[in-house]
Amino acid sequence: MEIRMLRFFAFAGIVLTLILSIWYTIKSYHEGNPKWIYLIMTFGVAILLTTNLIKPGRQKD
Repeated sequence: MEIRMLRFFAFAGIVLTLILSIWYTIKSYHEGNPKWIYLIMTFGVAILLTTNLIKPGRQKD
């Protein structure tokens, strides 16, 4: 499998995890029993995503 395809799947997985954790945080908050660990996970995943998007990939020599 190509490295570009693996990178795409990694980004897609990170974005999917981010969306699901935001959705579950909002859902549990509306039910009156917020699960704050999912909010913390959301911030962690967002930091991972932004650092991977900002930092350049490894250059071949």
